[in-house]
Amino acid sequence: MRTILIVGAGFSGVACAIQLLRGVGRHPLRVLLLNRGGKLARGMAYGTQSPQHLLNVVAANMSVLPDDPDHFLRYAGARNSRVTEASFVARSVYGDYLEWALEQARMQAPRHATLDCVSGSVENLQVSRGGGLAATLEDGRRIEAGQVVLAFGHFPAPPPALMHGALTDSVRYASDPWHPGLLSAIDVYQPVLLLGTGLTAVDIALQLVRRHPAQRVHGLSRHGLLPQPHAAPSAQFASSTLLHEERPTVRDAMRAFLQQLERLEAAGHDWRDALAALRAQTACIWQGWPTHERRRFLRHLRPYWEVHRHQLPPAVHQELACAMARGALHVSAGRIQSIRDEAELAVLAMQPRGSTNRVELHAGCIINCTGTCASPRRASAPLVRQLLADGMMQADALGLGIEVDANCALLAAGGQPTPGLYYIGPWLKAGFWEATAVPELRQFAATIARSCLS
Repeated sequence: MRTILIVGAGFSGVACAIQLLRGVGRHPLRVLLLNRGGKLARGMAYGTQSPQHLLNVVAANMSVLPDDPDHFLRYAGARNSRVTEASFVARSVYGDYLEWALEQARMQAPRHATLDCVSGSVENLQVSRGGGLAATLEDGRRIEAGQVVLAFGHFPAPPPALMHGALTDSVRYASDPWHPGLLSAIDVYQPVLLLGTGLTAVDIALQLVRRHPAQRVHGLSRHGLLPQPHAAPSAQFASSTLLHEERPTVRDAMRAFLQQLERLEAAGHDWRDALAALRAQTACIWQGWPTHERRRFLRHLRPYWEVHRHQLPPAVHQELACAMARGALHVSAGRIQSIRDEAELAVLAMQPRGSTNRVELHAGCIINCTGTCASPRRASAPLVRQLLADGMMQADALGLGIEVDANCALLAAGGQPTPGLYYIGPWLKAGFWEATAVPELRQFAATIARSCLS
C-alpha cells in the first residue's frame, strides 16, 4: 500500500488530502493527515469563531475544488439562503466547509483509499533505506511514507531587529496576534501599538475597539498603507489577458499595466478589474523577471501591490474608516528607531516617513502584526531547520520562501528535486508570487496530488 504523509491540516493540507482521495486510481492508498492540535481544517486563517471575522474573498471564489468553482457557494447557500456569489462569509463557516469537504472526499473514495488523521508534530525527516521518507515525531513515533507533503502553513513573524534584547521578553510584547486570550488581557485604558497595517492589523484593531470605546490603537508601518476595499469586479475582465506581450523589466510591466488601466477607467471600469485580469498572468510575469528585477519590485512596489491585491470586505472597510474618524485608531508611516520598556508603558521612537524628526509612541502593549515568517532561514521550527541543514530544502535568494520545481517538489541544495518531498503554502511565493490565496493554493494541491499518484 502506498502511504502519503501530509504534514499540516490547515487549508493546504486538507486540499491536498481531498485531491488525493478524489484522484486515487486502482492501487491501494493510505493518506495520513498530521495535525499539531485543535480542529482539522482551521489553521491560522479559519480557527476564529467570531462572526465578525469575514473572508477577504467573495464566496464565488472560495471553492476548495478547482474543477467545481461553485462547491463552496452551494455549501454556504445551504446553510444560509441569503449567501450570494458576492457575499463575504464568516471564516468560521469556511473552516466548517473544509472539514465537511474532507469528510465527503473520505466517504466517496474507493475502499482501497483511506484517510487517517494523526495528532503530532514532525521534528525530523530523512530519506529511508527503502527509498521513501521517514518522519520522526516530537514524541519519538516514526512514520514511513512513500511521499511527504509539507503543508505546515504559516510561522509567526520574527520581531523587528531593534527589539532583540529590548522588548521581546517583556510582557508588553506579543509576537502572536492570534494567541488565545491575548486581547482580553489588555487594559482598555492603555494605548496599544500594532506593528504593521495590513489585514492582520485591521482584524486586531477592530477587535480591540469593538470591545471598549475607550481603547486607543496606533498602527505603524514603513508606508502607513491600509488595505483597499473590495468592489464587485466586471465579469468581462475576470478571465481576460491584460498584458499581451512579454515585459522583461518591472518598469516595462508597470508602464503597460498603467496604460491598460487608463483604458479600462475610460470605459467605466475599475482598477480592481485590471488586477483581476492580471491574476492569471502574475506567475509568468514574476518568473520572467531576473533576480535583480524581482528585487526592484520588492523594494519599490510591493507595499502598494499588497494593499491593492489583498482587499477588505466593504463592511469591514467602513467600520475601519469609522474607527479612524472618531480617533480610536490612528495610523502612521515611519521607521522604528529604538524601543525601551519603562515602568508603566513601552516607548517606541520612530522617524516619520519623509521627515528627519523623531516621534515617541507610548503603548501598554505592542503586538506584532507584520504578517508571517517569509523566509525559512528565520523560522524556528525544528523540522525547517533540519531540512535546511541537511540540504533537503533550499531557501530562495530574496527571503520569500523556498525553491521548488513546477510540481512543487522541494529542490535540494544541489538544485535537484528531493525525491518524494513536496511543499504547498506561502513559501511558494518565491517561485510563483501568488501563493497565499485559495484560487492558487487549490491548483497547487491538484498539481501535487497528480504528481504523487502518477
